[in-house]
Amino acid sequence: MNRTGTDERISAATGEVRPESLGDLGARSAAWASLRSGFVAVHGTQVHTIRGGLRPADGGADVPHLFIHGLGGGATNWLEVMGALGTDREVITMDLPGFGRTMPPRFSAARVRANARFIPAFMDTLGIERAIVHGNSMGGMLTALLAGIAPDRIERAVMVAPALPTARTDLTHLPGPVFRRFAPFVVPGVGATLLRAFWSRADVDLLMEDALALTVADRDRLSPSMLAVMRENLQLGKRSPWRVESLAYAVESLVAALLGGRELTEGVRAMPVETLLVWGDADALVGWPVIDQLLVHRPDWVDAVMPGVGHVPMMEEPERYVAVVRAWLEGRRVTEVDGVVRYEALAAD
Repeated sequence: MNRTGTDERISAATGEVRPESLGDLGARSAAWASLRSGFVAVHGTQVHTIRGGLRPADGGADVPHLFIHGLGGGATNWLEVMGALGTDREVITMDLPGFGRTMPPRFSAARVRANARFIPAFMDTLGIERAIVHGNSMGGMLTALLAGIAPDRIERAVMVAPALPTARTDLTHLPGPVFRRFAPFVVPGVGATLLRAFWSRADVDLLMEDALALTVADRDRLSPSMLAVMRENLQLGKRSPWRVESLAYAVESLVAALLGGRELTEGVRAMPVETLLVWGDADALVGWPVIDQLLVHRPDWVDAVMPGVGHVPMMEEPERYVAVVRAWLEGRRVTEVDGVVRYEALAAD
């Protein structure tokens, strides 16, 4: 990675091979049969997308669901919920530049602010004026940044374990193992060097174990199809040097944004009133301090806590995630106490 102030471009000269689509998703899982994997050009970048659901021309609602993945993830993180949420409107997700199957034009395109600017361009390319934006982890941070630069593009928002700051201005609120992982990125170049070394020595099994340990509370809840696409994504990452370089840029920029704080806080304040905050109380990455701080700033948001769930509720408990989102869209709240699920009307303003 070039750390001299210039920005490395990625080209055919680097020996990179452009990834292909996921092919027939229905052959991987019957629940994914209505979804399509392909590419769309956004300002010259071939962006991998997954689309499905009921389009407006076929009677669907005008405003689609748009799903934004987290750090190190990709469009496939949302596969388990897209079909169920696409019964009345279109569902769309993408691999952000630098992630999954979207090769960035330059490594810096993977930085969080660059990807926040990318989202409106992606929406413009697909002819989307407004969307119900779901953002998980880094995707939640991007949703807040999007609200700061283009709030009119967000009809409603679902913030899923968002990577956002707490009342503290450092990283000490993070659990020990997580702190040790992210703290080196405070110093430019140090975290990138450590990350590159880890990826070079780790095989796919170790990368898979690492990802599961960080993101899920109970890996047995993940479907075999989801585990297979997770492994495939890591295998692609091992074959594609641009992935780890892009990830280093993304992590460094994410840590800087968390430490800066103000821009993200302003973005949270600019977000629509109709926002759902989804969080699993067994999340190893985003803890109570983040959720508490968000609800201090935005007590008007609806919060939904999933007991015993980790950092990626839409992957670990997709049926519960869909139920919570559907109820919220219908003006109801889902609560769960001792395994008993209840629905109650949301209070009118």
